[in-house]
Amino acid sequence: MKKKSKKESVQSIIKEVNKMLEEIRQNAVFVEGKKDKEALIRIGSQKVFTISGNLRLSCEKVKTEKKVIILTDLDRRGLELLKRAVGMLEEYGVKSDHEIRSRIAHILRLKYFENLDKKYEKFMEENSWGE
Repeated sequence: MKKKSKKESVQSIIKEVNKMLEEIRQNAVFVEGKKDKEALIRIGSQKVFTISGNLRLSCEKVKTEKKVIILTDLDRRGLELLKRAVGMLEEYGVKSDHEIRSRIAHILRLKYFENLDKKYEKFMEENSWGE
C-alpha cells in the first residue's frame, strides 16, 4: 500500500475539517457563551444556542432536533457543561455529539470556540499551497 504524501495527508485533514464544519452548520449546536455563538454564526451555523446561562431552556428549544453538537471550551468549566448538557439532552431524548468538539479542537489547536473562525482561517492559510 502506497504511503500518503504530506500534501495528500494535509488535503485529507482539510477535507475532514470541512466535513465537520458542514455538519456543524447543518445541526443545532450548543456553545458556552455569546462570543462562541458569534464565532459559529460567522462560519455559517444558524441554530446556535448558548448554555452557560440556562441549559434547560436551550434543551427545551432543541427537543425536536435529531442531534445537537456540543462545542464547549476545552477547559474544566467546558467539560463540566458538556457532561451536564449530554445528560440533560438524554432526558429530552435528543442525541448529542461531542466527538466533533475534541477532533476539530485538536486539528485547529483550539481551546476556546470563540476563536473557531480565526483558527480555521489560519489553518487554511498555512495549509494551502497556492491551489
